Amino acid sequence: MRSLLFLSFFTLLTVCSKAQTLSPVVIASGGNYATASGISLSYTIGELAAVQTFTAPSVILTQGFQQPQDNVTGLLDIEHSADGTLSVYPVPAVSTLGFGYEYAAQGTVLIKLYDMIGRQMDYAFTESYTSGKVVHQFDCTPYASGNYILTAKFTSNNGEQKTISKKFQILN
Repeated sequence: MRSLLFLSFFTLLTVCSKAQTLSPVVIASGGNYATASGISLSYTIGELAAVQTFTAPSVILTQGFQQPQDNVTGLLDIEHSADGTLSVYPVPAVSTLGFGYEYAAQGTVLIKLYDMIGRQMDYAFTESYTSGKVVHQFDCTPYASGNYILTAKFTSNNGEQKTISKKFQILN
């Protein structure tokens, strides 16, 4: 009888108790959170993994504990096409990046370079193409180490459009 009462008590205790939860914890020497005029500011001091990238007019935190929610844009959806190709080499690139493209129809291609946040970099050009593979190289030493996306937007002479994107890494 005593063991049955003991077993009933612990069964009731386990059913009524909450499960363990794990909440985000940051190890830092200090920090604070404040809001004013619709703007919120949250920071930590001494967080080892925090790196800030400053861009006007906002501050974007690229690493560390206080990450914003990920919103995937259409730029990050890498598209592969049966009628066209885009190749990037070597990956990772150190000083020079080579890339080649080919597309089944004749027309023009617009090549653009983006960082992983979606900002367009200062490398872009348009050229006409015919059938066959076209190869280019560009100097990637002015760009910071990180991941980038090269896009090729093909527009054929009859107006059809296709965009192909490739992600690559630069190590400088």
